[in-house]
Amino acid sequence: MTTPATKVHEAVVAIWTETLGIEVTPDADFFLLGGHSLLATRMIARVEQALGVKVRLREVFDHATLEDFVGLVAARTADQP
Repeated sequence: MTTPATKVHEAVVAIWTETLGIEVTPDADFFLLGGHSLLATRMIARVEQALGVKVRLREVFDHATLEDFVGLVAARTADQP
C-alpha cells in the first residue's frame, strides 16, 4: 500500500517535472532548475488541482527544494478531513 506521503511525493515530482521540463531529484531546487514566479504560480495551480492543497507563492520561495515542498504539501494533505 502506498502511504499518503508517498502519493504526495509522486504527485509533486510529476508536477515539478512537467512544469520545469526536466527530471527532478530529491535535493532539486525549483529556482536553481530554472523556475521563476510565473512557473511557480502554474505549479501551485497544478498542486491545488491534483491534491486539493493551497500553497502561497511565498511558500514556494520558502520551501524551494523538492523535499521541503513535499513536506509542506504532505502536512497540509494530512490536515485535510
